[in-house]
Amino acid sequence: MQPEVQLSFLDFVLNHYILVAVFLVSLYVVVVNTVKMRLSKVGMLSPMEVAEKINRENALILDVRSNEEFALGHLPGSLNVIESDILNNNLGNVSKDRERPAVIVDKDGTRTYELGNELIKNGFKSVFALHGGMFTWQQEGLPTVKN
Repeated sequence: MQPEVQLSFLDFVLNHYILVAVFLVSLYVVVVNTVKMRLSKVGMLSPMEVAEKINRENALILDVRSNEEFALGHLPGSLNVIESDILNNNLGNVSKDRERPAVIVDKDGTRTYELGNELIKNGFKSVFALHGGMFTWQQEGLPTVKN
């Protein structure tokens, strides 16, 4: 009876190879991202925790969205920083604030770990990411500033 089960599984894989490929790629992405998050020194903060970091510790807010997205609304006091500047350690005056806690904000929280790890490699002492990015900040009804 077992050989029939194995044969039907093999038949399924052969008959639905695209579906199986999509499943395997999705599984790989989830596993890789989970491992990256677990190994990262970048802390994840909720919007309310970010607000506390700003108010209590004068956190440096680095918004890595496009200039256009930044202009439509951003956290008060945040700086618009291009991703490539973080990746190339080309932060100019921002580099002098390496001792302050830094919070990275993107559109939806997908790029913050990689960029946060780059900041840590480049001497920033305490780096955090806004969980869910600007999308979550706005959903919570927290203040934004427009240019």
